[in-house]
Amino acid sequence: MTTLTLVKKTSFTVASLATTMLLSICTPVRAFMFGTAGIQFDEDTNINFTFDQSHGAYQSSLWVAQAQSGNTGYTNIARLFYETKPSDNGSANDWQGSFGNAVTSENRSITQTFKFLQDQTYALLLWSDSGTGQPLEQYASSSTFMNSPEWFAANTQYRRDDCLVAGCQQAVFGDFNLDYSSSDSFTSVNGGKGPEQYSLLTMAQLAQGTKISFDDAGGGNDVDFQDFTLSAQLAPETMTQQAQRRQIPLNGDFTVPAELAAEPVPEPVTVFGSMLGLGALAAARRKKKRGQQR
Repeated sequence: MTTLTLVKKTSFTVASLATTMLLSICTPVRAFMFGTAGIQFDEDTNINFTFDQSHGAYQSSLWVAQAQSGNTGYTNIARLFYETKPSDNGSANDWQGSFGNAVTSENRSITQTFKFLQDQTYALLLWSDSGTGQPLEQYASSSTFMNSPEWFAANTQYRRDDCLVAGCQQAVFGDFNLDYSSSDSFTSVNGGKGPEQYSLLTMAQLAQGTKISFDDAGGGNDVDFQDFTLSAQLAPETMTQQAQRRQIPLNGDFTVPAELAAEPVPEPVTVFGSMLGLGALAAARRKKKRGQQR
């Protein structure tokens, strides 16, 4: 199976290097996260991923990628689903692809189980062939910070130039709506809620089952988040183990108990660190602009 590494560039400006250092110091380690900041669990955790549908002319594959030491790179380690052709029937239904027709998996099952190892950092990567015949031509990451020019795919000519240094969101998580028959924006379809409001999942959402959907950066990066959709759910055996560890009774239908449903609250130091980082970048841009005007 082909593997490819996504690498963070080392040619930082002084300001971006300082920002990275400040964020590293100010941001505490998070035991659990599942969203645009990354994927991490405080114990080995099995997640069931079930394919829903794909749209768009790109031919894509969805991988789990694991961070290398220091988060300087991510390596593909498991292919969950992949398209054998761009769609079921040409451009019909916005290039719709369904499982068993345009989409399949290594074991031909519509549900794939992946074990996330304790304290390891992961991301989901949607790799696409935009028509060149190269299946790993470009990517969209579930982790927003990887969707910026600061990252590139090793051993390819692909470079992302359409997002700011801070990255851009290419995946949404949670109970959102998609309208494949409408040209309205994601925000309009979701009653004024933008993609940033669908950026992380709680353990309760994972236990009950929830959606993940990608924008593959095609079509001028229209961010409609309709290009590759699946669901994610905590595997029953994992849910049982967590309930037993916390000595919480679990219903026979695996309904998540209230004790596992707490919303993650950002720690003040994390918010401060993020604001400090953005401020450093803004200051660097202003200084550069003043220098060009002289």
